Amino acid sequence: MNVFDISQLSDQNKWWVDKKNIDSDFKLSQIENLEYKWDPNIRHYVKLDQDIIYTIRGPRQVGKTTLIKLIIRDLLHNKNVKPENIFFWSFERNTAEELNKIIQTYLNWRVTEKSERKYLFFDEICAVKDWSRELIYFANKGDFVNCSIIVTGSHSMDLKHSTELMPGRRGGSENDTLDKILLPMKFSEFVKLIKPEFKERLFDLELVNKKDRHRKLLELFEGKIDKSIEDLMLLKKELDALLEIYLLTGGVPSVINEYKSTETISVKLFNIYLNAVIGDLNKYNYKELYFKQILREIFVTLSCPISWNSFTKTTEIKSHNTVQDYITALEELYVANISYRCSIHDKRIHNFMKKIYILDPFFFHALHGWSNSKTNYFVNAKENLMNLEVKSKIIEGVVYNHLCRLVYSLNPRDLFDPKSTICYYEDKSKKEVDFVVIHDDKYYPFEVKYQATITNSDFIGFKSFNKGVLISKNELGTYRNYVKIPISLFLMMV
Repeated sequence: MNVFDISQLSDQNKWWVDKKNIDSDFKLSQIENLEYKWDPNIRHYVKLDQDIIYTIRGPRQVGKTTLIKLIIRDLLHNKNVKPENIFFWSFERNTAEELNKIIQTYLNWRVTEKSERKYLFFDEICAVKDWSRELIYFANKGDFVNCSIIVTGSHSMDLKHSTELMPGRRGGSENDTLDKILLPMKFSEFVKLIKPEFKERLFDLELVNKKDRHRKLLELFEGKIDKSIEDLMLLKKELDALLEIYLLTGGVPSVINEYKSTETISVKLFNIYLNAVIGDLNKYNYKELYFKQILREIFVTLSCPISWNSFTKTTEIKSHNTVQDYITALEELYVANISYRCSIHDKRIHNFMKKIYILDPFFFHALHGWSNSKTNYFVNAKENLMNLEVKSKIIEGVVYNHLCRLVYSLNPRDLFDPKSTICYYEDKSKKEVDFVVIHDDKYYPFEVKYQATITNSDFIGFKSFNKGVLISKNELGTYRNYVKIPISLFLMMV
């Protein structure tokens, strides 16, 4: 389609005819039928009263489009914005030329209403090559005056590089973070979704305010356990039971709802996620066979230091540069996280040996089943959690992902990259610490020991730091300068 008129654009903007039509939107109708409706906090952190261009990045199937539709519904029903001043378009099937014409068609339609603020939502814009050039074109002409814009995408590096081409054209104040990330739910969000009564309990324990929680978490490195954390132990049994579900469903809303209603996860949901990821990889010309072989090796070496060269010995890929390209692609598509080794002596992060984690438990199960050619993905997922070694690695990945969120929350900034602030540590005698968070030039070491009992020797890796937090299965307490805290309590503090 090379020529557009406003009637064609109205197909994705049915509220232009009647603003009540937003209530029957396909995405919003889907969530209305769900028992557990997730309302991501991120939507409360976008300012739509100024000229600004936000990006919302995140993995497939976590609800970026639904988030946009929630914002549109709020503008229509609660902010009383004129329906014609809200424009939405999904660009998954458009070229750069079509993008230009689509935007121009809409702006021409509203040209006589320049004094009224417009709200433009460009969904999955990463599908359009060189999309940022088109937005720069309109920005340079002054066509985005009185426009609040949100663009979404599932490929982090595309958005990163494209927005870097737009300095000074995105608006906002110096303290605004313009690049938002929508990830699967944290464990605490999952708990409050499944058990809304926990919100009141956390309020009583003074654990609702994010800054208070993080202060109490960092105080653990001073050997202090706040009373509210001790009181949280009273809820540990319930939190542990919810954690078992979370380790199966992850933080993906559709998966959570299906499992809670049917006690299973259908092959359809697994395939929706897998097809989306594989489709994105195909779009960027990655070979599916190489992707599968690399994933198999990742699952074998999960949470262990590995080099790119190691993959050339266990896959058909003969170049470590190609291996790096594929794993970087997994990182950019929010499938995997990469952790490098750090040194507290020269204060450097070394990238030769690295650890790889899968971002979310559901992603883990889906990709593990697919790469290992399992016939029943759900049965395979349950088998993963019955295997203590595999389960411990999934938990370590959950901790890493939550630490990424913690670090971002402590210092929000655009295009956040956790590799520069979270690493693993190994001393001269090869004693490791799973994670070291670097914040305000200080080191905060975390060790994960998902096991029945904790012994004094489990703290030995903290010796180089003289402080540390050990994330245990059951135990809360102190040993020398160190603190141990159960995994379910720790995740609730992030």
